[in-house]
Amino acid sequence: MFSLIYRSVARESFIESDIYKMLSDARDFNAEHHITGCLLYHDRKFLQLLEGEKSLVIGLFNAIESDPRHHKIAVLKTEDRQDRIFDRWSMAFYDYGNLRLSAQHKLRQIDQFFESSKAFEKSSKLTSNYFGEVREMLLDSAL
Repeated sequence: MFSLIYRSVARESFIESDIYKMLSDARDFNAEHHITGCLLYHDRKFLQLLEGEKSLVIGLFNAIESDPRHHKIAVLKTEDRQDRIFDRWSMAFYDYGNLRLSAQHKLRQIDQFFESSKAFEKSSKLTSNYFGEVREMLLDSAL
């Protein structure tokens, strides 16, 4: 099992309806290719964890990297694992939209979201890195 975490920024032309269409297509593709993961979207920023067979995850990431709808794409961490973190989700998704909630409120919401996935029970450097990036993304936007 191979896992990859990346972040990117949506271009201004990448509107909300496009994001939901992309999400629907991604869920279909991922289910067909046994790729799981979690995509967070907040303040025009994406943070995604992909997991599956290495060649498929890398191929998918290469397609994402060449997608002109977003930019500033950076791989944050890769890891070979024994099991999946988001084993029940072809693509979990959480969108804060443009909500201007307090940082504490945002963190409580995302903790509940992840707790329902049982991801906290699969602790590793990868999960620590991912959840750290989630918190940074949410706190940065709350300032």
